[in-house]
Amino acid sequence: MRTTPCQRRRFYERHCRGETYQEIAASAGVSQECVRYWCRRQRDGGSYQTTYRRNPQGLLSHFDPKVRYRVLRLRLAHPRWGPNRIRVGLKKQPSLRGLKLPSEASIGRYLHRWSRFRRKPKKKPLRHRSQPPTAVHQRWQVDFKVGIRLEDGLRVNLHTVRDPAGEAYIGNFIFATGKRQRRVKLEEVRAALRLCFARWGTLPGEIQSDGEPVLVNPYQDSFPSAFTLWLKGLGIDHLVIHNVTSNAEVERCHRTVNDYAVIGNQDKMPAELQRILDHSTYELNFELPSRAEGCAGRPPIVAHPELLQPRRPFRPEQELALFDLKRVDAYLATFTWQRIADKNGRVSLGGRRCRYSAGRTYAGRGIAVRFDPTDRHFVFSEVTSGNTIRRLPAKDLDVSDLTGLESWPTGLGPQQLPLPLFLAEGVNC
Repeated sequence: MRTTPCQRRRFYERHCRGETYQEIAASAGVSQECVRYWCRRQRDGGSYQTTYRRNPQGLLSHFDPKVRYRVLRLRLAHPRWGPNRIRVGLKKQPSLRGLKLPSEASIGRYLHRWSRFRRKPKKKPLRHRSQPPTAVHQRWQVDFKVGIRLEDGLRVNLHTVRDPAGEAYIGNFIFATGKRQRRVKLEEVRAALRLCFARWGTLPGEIQSDGEPVLVNPYQDSFPSAFTLWLKGLGIDHLVIHNVTSNAEVERCHRTVNDYAVIGNQDKMPAELQRILDHSTYELNFELPSRAEGCAGRPPIVAHPELLQPRRPFRPEQELALFDLKRVDAYLATFTWQRIADKNGRVSLGGRRCRYSAGRTYAGRGIAVRFDPTDRHFVFSEVTSGNTIRRLPAKDLDVSDLTGLESWPTGLGPQQLPLPLFLAEGVNC
């Protein structure tokens, strides 16, 4: 039981008259230690009053309670207001005139005490991590180093292709971009991969790249890009990474090739620099010992001779024959796209230029679109009712649109020889 100030004073008075601590404690119903403490405290000149010097604790505890009340009221009335806007609102409150106001950071910490006022974390989408390849030519990694500056002011983009399972340099190619332009173009990527197909005489099972806008649909509308559909027509799957570490092998290749062939040769013209890159690629694959784990200090071709065996034989003049539009159609048929028609009743598929009109009647409404491979038409239906609105022929999805080739070989230009032919005839890479 807590003692009162009057009791504590009587404890000391009784002790001064000769009573012991034990007698006083027994009569008052408290412990002997309690009586002794208050008696000795008064004997030494202390007070019998209890003084608490505990500073107030808690966020905004040093401010007037009305300030805390108004902070909560403003946030409840305006759920979207942040600390800065709430502080401005506090200044306009007549009841808080002349009172000290907290800072924005203090208001933010105070509101964070309640879960209802905390910003909800965004749910990260589940991303599928592809399994590493187990065979050569199963997967090629593609990446770019853009804006490499040469001494004459010209800039070039370096395209690097790597086989992670075979630990080999599939190809390194540069493309001039002028003195300002640094973007990677679709024609350059296709040309680089065609050179790799021809040099090794094979098509890989997969091409893995990052989210470069030229390789994936930049509008994020889930419609496959022209690059993805070109690969699909050749029977190649396009894998898009979501973090740099997934393309670690080809990223490391950039530094190796840059240090080995580019640095020190910036004074060369692009054609001469490309010849140096070709020769360097040959040396890295056939002559120089590799530090890759599976090579054990041997050149990649010596460690993985199966690299010279085509997985899916390819020759440049056969591309149009190998390109199967039915693969593209079957792939597109697996999608269903959701769109909101604009004020004129039009929707976009695969880019701003590919616009289809569903009719002004459906302006502002949700429209579902699917691809019918039987007649290569897009089927438009209303989301709410599911009723078919109309069928329109697909745009920019012909063979020439996806491959960029009108006829072979005039559509592509000069090609390099396949790699086995290099070795047979002794031609320098």
